Amino acid sequence: MKSIVKYRLLFTVLTAVFIVFRIYPQDSTRLAEPDNNRIKPIVQVFGNFEYNPTKGVTKDYSFWFGRAHLGLQYQFSGNWSAKVIIDRGKPTTVGIISVTDSAGNTYLVNNTSKEGTTNTMFLKFASLQWKVTDKFTLEGGAVLQNHYITQEKFWGYRYVAETFQDRYYGIPSSDLGVIAYYKLSRKIGIDAALTNGEGPRIDQDSKGGIKLASGIDFNPGEHFITRVFYHHNASGVEDRNTAEQLFSVFAGYRWMQTFRLGGEFTWVDGYKNYSNLTSWGYSFFGSLAATRKTNIFLRFDRLVFQVPDNMTAAIYANGNAYIGGINYSPVQGISFSINYQGFDYDSPTRKMQHRLLLSTEFKL
Repeated sequence: MKSIVKYRLLFTVLTAVFIVFRIYPQDSTRLAEPDNNRIKPIVQVFGNFEYNPTKGVTKDYSFWFGRAHLGLQYQFSGNWSAKVIIDRGKPTTVGIISVTDSAGNTYLVNNTSKEGTTNTMFLKFASLQWKVTDKFTLEGGAVLQNHYITQEKFWGYRYVAETFQDRYYGIPSSDLGVIAYYKLSRKIGIDAALTNGEGPRIDQDSKGGIKLASGIDFNPGEHFITRVFYHHNASGVEDRNTAEQLFSVFAGYRWMQTFRLGGEFTWVDGYKNYSNLTSWGYSFFGSLAATRKTNIFLRFDRLVFQVPDNMTAAIYANGNAYIGGINYSPVQGISFSINYQGFDYDSPTRKMQHRLLLSTEFKL
């Protein structure tokens, strides 16, 4: 009896669908089938196998994903396009919180509690782009911020290690808002963004604070690339009224596909909207082609936090980072790297960290 009911229900649904298509066979206002030639798949996955020989660590070996982007881009016309990308993110860590005692002294505590599972997927990018002219472009939604993208592309080994701002300040690559690009000339391009300042996972804060950002790309010659960037991020936290300001300068030199050398300097005032909490640092890196498919890379970072007296400095890691390794790309879209990553703390009470990794990337 149940089978007869199921078949009757299926027959009724199919009949209704047939009638709808017969009544509206050529209605252009209905949803049109997408043109597969206009669809571009987006896939990018970072994987790492790590050995940590540092004395006293609780986990010597580990395997983890640094990124898993999955999405698509659709070209509506020559001027209009959209993209949607989800990311397999790490669990959200509460992170640094402030505690104030009865005397008014503020202390920072690192809250390590997490939200979400290890394989939580979230909407990272969802934007609509309008190419107004050949020189002017607008993009809105969950957009790609243009704070460290220039140096990230030049560095070329994001699957091995993030660039300076991303690695040490945790600035999200995506944010909710709008960004504009304008090409002044073949050598000069500017961009400006208005976003919520909290990243793609969080809606606008209760205070309505916004982030303003702007940058200039200047490419004086075929081999040189430079960028200057600034952002002003208003506080969205009730007990913090200081705006975070970040200024960075980057310069790079490339000789064909054989050699490249780059460096960047970053200065942050009011970090995380804490008053008088300042940080600065720089990064120098280089890459040399050993063969057509193999490159050798080296990198040095210097990180400094200047913490006010009423805050504990223990949770901030002043020191030097050392990164080096070999990159091998057997075919386009696939890369492997054996690399070393170390961090030497300024504090004599903290041990130098050593990590050996086999890093992988595949992308479409």
